[in-house]
Amino acid sequence: MKFYYFILLLFALLCFSCKKHNGSFDNTNTSYFRIDSLYDLSFSDNHNLNDRIKFTNHGILLAKKHHIDSLHLKGIGNKAYHYMDVLPDSSDYYIDELISTSKKKNNKKYLAYSYSLKGNSFFNQSRYDSAYFYFKNANVVYYDVNDSISLGYNQLMMARIHYFYNDYNASEELATQALEYLKKKNNSYVIETYNILGSIYKKSHKYDEAITYYQKALTLTEKKSLEESYLRNNIASSYIASKQYGKAKHTLYNLLDSELVTNDENLQSAVLLNLGNVLFRQDNNNGLQQILQSLQIRERANMELSLIENYIEIAQYYELKDKDVAIDYLKRALTLATKHKSIDNKILALKKLILLSKNNTANYSEEYIRVNDSITSVRNQAKNQFAKIRFDYSKELEQNQVLKSREIEHQLTIQKQKNNQLILCSIIGFVTILFYFIYYYIRNRHTKEKIEENYKTEQRIATRIHDELANDVYHTISYAENTDLSEGQNKVKLLDHLEDVYNRTRNISKENTLIPTGSEYVSYLKNMLLEFQDSQVKIITVGIDDFSWDSLNKIKKVVLYRIIQELLVNMKKHSQADLVVVKFSKSNKYAEIQYTDNGVGFDKSEKNIKNGLQNVETRIKTINGTITFDSKVKKGVKAVLRFPL
Repeated sequence: MKFYYFILLLFALLCFSCKKHNGSFDNTNTSYFRIDSLYDLSFSDNHNLNDRIKFTNHGILLAKKHHIDSLHLKGIGNKAYHYMDVLPDSSDYYIDELISTSKKKNNKKYLAYSYSLKGNSFFNQSRYDSAYFYFKNANVVYYDVNDSISLGYNQLMMARIHYFYNDYNASEELATQALEYLKKKNNSYVIETYNILGSIYKKSHKYDEAITYYQKALTLTEKKSLEESYLRNNIASSYIASKQYGKAKHTLYNLLDSELVTNDENLQSAVLLNLGNVLFRQDNNNGLQQILQSLQIRERANMELSLIENYIEIAQYYELKDKDVAIDYLKRALTLATKHKSIDNKILALKKLILLSKNNTANYSEEYIRVNDSITSVRNQAKNQFAKIRFDYSKELEQNQVLKSREIEHQLTIQKQKNNQLILCSIIGFVTILFYFIYYYIRNRHTKEKIEENYKTEQRIATRIHDELANDVYHTISYAENTDLSEGQNKVKLLDHLEDVYNRTRNISKENTLIPTGSEYVSYLKNMLLEFQDSQVKIITVGIDDFSWDSLNKIKKVVLYRIIQELLVNMKKHSQADLVVVKFSKSNKYAEIQYTDNGVGFDKSEKNIKNGLQNVETRIKTINGTITFDSKVKKGVKAVLRFPL
């Protein structure tokens, strides 16, 4: 697979990734979205370069107007990217502007991106030492901002440079590190990392490992895609190198049947050249047709650098058949290799020319020695230079880590001081809130209990009206409708019924009316007690006049009144008592009221009795009091109320 195809693809993905990561600026800012949409339009395939630059310039102007630094920097970076392949000088100008502006704005993200752009610009110009330097600088900053995807991309590009200098060990190490950074976060980068590892192992004659990594890349590509086809061609090339000719032919013929391959001149010519190569290796008289077809495609498309491979393969075909033809094609390969500074191909062409030529052998030998020594020296120098850069890179990362650790320690100290202050403030705040909460809780509890009590009172009134009045009212109405009221006796009976209903209604009303809690409270309480006394029941009170009523608050007075009233109501309904004693006393800051009757007692499991007792117990709890019952059937009821004054 040709490197430049993936370099362009990967760098486009890096730009797009940088473009996308900016989207969290302010989701509610319409200016932001308007600018970002202009930048999106500039990356559309439907627009030419002029339109892309217009959209980008418009976005930059708006970013300046609204003082959105990140979008301003983004626009400069986009502009540099758009110019990179067409006007490299203009691209370099905007890259330098992005570097200086990023430093001025102290924006590490775009500073790192500008270094990566600079690295790609130098890579495209084959200035690999400078490209390596900027990819390294980009990664120092990306490491600081923890951008693992961009780290992986730059490591991959550095691995490519080592590959170009035949430094396969360093290339393998960097590519493996790239995989660690990527961790399958970006499939396209991972695919190309696997691809370069495959190429490294192929160059190192580790063909099985090469095929393994090409196949790993295949598992991540889309089926029937151009990327998949390139990878299959690489696998076929590895099959040829490892002499697995049957597998290679099967793969290559399948590729040639694909419409994707026939529509891509670069890939089609590479597949045909590989097919010609494998056919020639199986039989020295085969393969020329496919190599020539590949040659025609590349000549038509003016792919001069790729033509060198065809010339060398044709020369190899004619080595034993026609040396003059072979020499002619080797000279063509030498010319193009010299023109395009393809050193490896130049050395290969010279080596073959030395073996085949009778004339100029000395000249070819001298040139071969000179070029070979020169490239060996350059590559060794580059290896040493890159080794130093990598060492400096490691040292920078280490120093950055130390500085980060110190900064973290400093921040921890400051944070500890802040935490101590925060704890103190929190304690004060907690105590204040707790005090308020207790106050609010107590007040709310009384309010809630009051509401619940009102609700229970309403239920009780409704039940009594239904149980005690509804049937009587219905029978009274029925009696009035079906009885001759002109007769005096019937009329008197109707009036008696109505009076009985009235008295019951009045009693219910009195039981639930507002209770005065002032100076008239005691007399009101006595009147209530007297209302339950009649010819059949006698009620005796003890200590009511001597009790410290002034020490009770309003709530306690109301609760006490209602509890005594509830006990007397239960007595009237269920007790059949003829004597009730209510004793009021005080001891150790506690009030104590004893209720005793001589009725038949009660069973606590009875529904009506149980509801009444629950009302009494609920009321006494609201004033932090207790009530105990001693009830024995046919031996009366004794209840003791006790609550703090």
